[in-house]
Amino acid sequence: MIRKAIKEDCDSIAELIYMIWKDMELEIVQKYSQAQVMDAIRKSQMDSHYRNHLSHIWVYEVNGKVAAIIVVYDGNRENDYEQQWYHLDLPDIVLTQGTPLPVMESNQGDMYIESVATFPEFRGKGIATQLIRHVLEMNDQVTWGLNCDVTNEKAFLLYKKLGFSTEEEKALYGHRYYYMTYQK
Repeated sequence: MIRKAIKEDCDSIAELIYMIWKDMELEIVQKYSQAQVMDAIRKSQMDSHYRNHLSHIWVYEVNGKVAAIIVVYDGNRENDYEQQWYHLDLPDIVLTQGTPLPVMESNQGDMYIESVATFPEFRGKGIATQLIRHVLEMNDQVTWGLNCDVTNEKAFLLYKKLGFSTEEEKALYGHRYYYMTYQK
């Protein structure tokens, strides 16, 4: 079942976002313990309107458990959401550039799919596909954008199958990504 995220989902969402941030090798993950980072992610879901705020997240639930998430928002507001990090009560977390994700990832004018993540035990069941289709159908009058790590061939093929096309290549946080867009 696909539904909007609620506060009871925060721990599961934090785990999935932590996995993404770890793969991205973000400074926050390299400098601080998993417990500290996950606490910060949990706070960012509710205490401030950060990019990972619950209002931006849809979950796929299986037997009462969060199996996967998708984080989406208006790419024109990405910087505004990122700046909300400064409003979180995180005195022990100090980052060189101030926030975890200081580089703009989305293209202006696009609705942005920031994250799609599935717990390992639920992978290969079409859950990510269903989440992506769900958000694409929410608003088919806009251009949807996302970044796909150039080394993640499985995700790249999924996005192509769903109708995304590669617009450009971007360097983000020491990794290369394809910026892909979808228009109905």
